[in-house]
Order: sequence, then structure tokens, then C-alpha cells
Amino acid sequence: MKKRLLSLTLVLCMLLTAVTVLPITANAASSGTCGDNLTWTLDDSGTLTISGTGDMTNYSYASDAPWYSLSSSIKKVIVENGVTSIGDRAFSNCSSLTSITIPDSVTSIGESAFEECTGLTSITIPDSVTSIGYSAFAGCDGLTSITIPDSVTSIGDEAF
Repeated sequence: MKKRLLSLTLVLCMLLTAVTVLPITANAASSGTCGDNLTWTLDDSGTLTISGTGDMTNYSYASDAPWYSLSSSIKKVIVENGVTSIGDRAFSNCSSLTSITIPDSVTSIGESAFEECTGLTSITIPDSVTSIGYSAFAGCDGLTSITIPDSVTSIGDEAF
């Protein structure tokens, strides 16, 4: 009986040690849709890629964006050619976001699209963009450089 109890104790100790010592890797990569013909993918390095054709969904709340629960993991956003708009509140509160690539196919940036993206330091808006929504970059306290082309004919109040 003592031998059995000792064996059971050793097995339990080995299991507990394995659980606490061995690293468990979780795949943070996720994907889904964010428009009628758009998909998104977040890889393990924190790069969120939006691809496909057409407009991105407008979200009523930042928490409605399909990647919201992963927003602290997003470091870089790549919007691929073919995407025509960046939706309202699409990247709001992505505080770890430091880089955004916007292609020439994008014509509008929605309301509060990048609100509170405090890690952004610079952004270049392509010549194709004609409108920037209300509070699009509000609360981006780290933003020190932004290039706005002459093509932008509409900028919402408190965009910056």
C-alpha cells in the first residue's frame, strides 16, 4: 500500500512539474471576415492583414470589430490593395499598433478608425483617400507625423 501511495505521489509530482515547467504554446493566429468580400488574418507576430475587395464593415462600437479581443496583440496592420475603405472604429483602442500600411485602393477612413492607437507615431495617407471621418485619429498621443494628401476633401471634426 505504501509503495502504491508513493508511486501515485511521484506521478502527481511529475505531472505538476511538467505542467508548470514545460512551455505551452498557443497559436494566437486568428481569422475571419470584415466585409462582404474581405477577410482578416492575425498572425503570431502581431500582423493583422486585411485582404479582398470592397468596403470594410463599419462598427458601431470598437468591441464589435472581430479582432477586438486580440487588439492588444496587434502591432502592425497591412491593408492590401483592393480594400476600398477602412471602417468606422475598425482599429480603435489597438494601443500596441505601431505601423499601418494603406494602399492606393482605399478612398475613405471611417469615424474613430484609429482612435486611441497610442503606439502609432507616423502615418502616410495615400492620394486615393478623399475623406477622413470624425475622430479618426483622436487620442493617438504618440502620433508625431501624418501626411495628408491634397486629395482629401473632407475631414471630420476632431479627426486628430
